[in-house]
Amino acid sequence: MHTATYRMNAVLTMAFSGLIVLCFAVALTEIFFHSDPSVDLRLNNVHYFKQHRRNDEMVLSFNMKSDLSSCFGWNTKQLFAYIKIVYETKKHGRNEVIVWDTIIRSREEAGIDDTFMSKYKLVDNGADLRGRNVNVTLAWNVMPYIGKSRF
Repeated sequence: MHTATYRMNAVLTMAFSGLIVLCFAVALTEIFFHSDPSVDLRLNNVHYFKQHRRNDEMVLSFNMKSDLSSCFGWNTKQLFAYIKIVYETKKHGRNEVIVWDTIIRSREEAGIDDTFMSKYKLVDNGADLRGRNVNVTLAWNVMPYIGKSRF
């Protein structure tokens, strides 16, 4: 009646359709997932602050105690955590500079209790950083196995 290729096509189409519905359902469950991370981030020291080629540069160190394990759900592949410095200048308005980052691959790695140096220099385009108030923030992106990344 029906050939083997016709039957194989029907079975594979049905399996693929079921897989798409399953992936959509998994992605939908992330909408209802809520986390409650705790973070205590403090500026430890300014190791140097100098002007280099008409730009302000600084290297910082931080004390951080954080527990991001609640950000891990059953669909979480990894977290991308980073420390950003936010400040305003007359020339550029709002400035955001990332000075440290890490990839957290498991719930066990999500607890950070350490004092560390910034990975990257904070470089201001111009000499407008001196005397400015800055906001130091730990932020993270949740990267799921299936679905949209959350920021």
